[in-house]
Amino acid sequence: MSQIADRAERERALDPAASFIVQAPAGSGKTELLTQRVLRLLAGVDEPEEVVAITFTRKAAAEMRHRVFAAVQQAQSQGEPADEHRKQTWRLARAALARSQERGWGLQDNPQRLRILTIDALCAQITQQAPLTAGFGGRVQVAEQPQLAYREAARATIELIGATRSARRRWRACWRISTTAPRCWNRSW
Repeated sequence: MSQIADRAERERALDPAASFIVQAPAGSGKTELLTQRVLRLLAGVDEPEEVVAITFTRKAAAEMRHRVFAAVQQAQSQGEPADEHRKQTWRLARAALARSQERGWGLQDNPQRLRILTIDALCAQITQQAPLTAGFGGRVQVAEQPQLAYREAARATIELIGATRSARRRWRACWRISTTAPRCWNRSW
């Protein structure tokens, strides 16, 4: 395989002391890089739940979970690959697997311990851990169509800051005319 043009950046992205956002076109190896980073992080924590990887879609979260779990399984059952990029993943998976065995995680048998989530799922987990602190009394769910919640939040915010009756009337009128808040926010009251 030829030399990877952004090899230095990819190596820096594996540094557990730094945080990264990875942006690149389709097919550029983002998922593999993120898989490597999760594996690298797993090799240095006390519990696998300490590593949280956030994606935007359920499909991406499932793909990441699958890739990390597959890498751990391959590291357990197969020898080191010849391809340099896959070799890096294999070595990181071996280190994560060694940590799993050292700490008794059983990661190879418990993929549910991997916290690879959508941002919505992470927020839901946080609010479910402390529902009263978060201001919720029951089970929290992600809204598929959150427009009503947005409107209620805007209304409550205006009341909270003590908006005048005139401003509230204009806000309500704006919502009737437009379905998007940005047009309303740009107006000066």
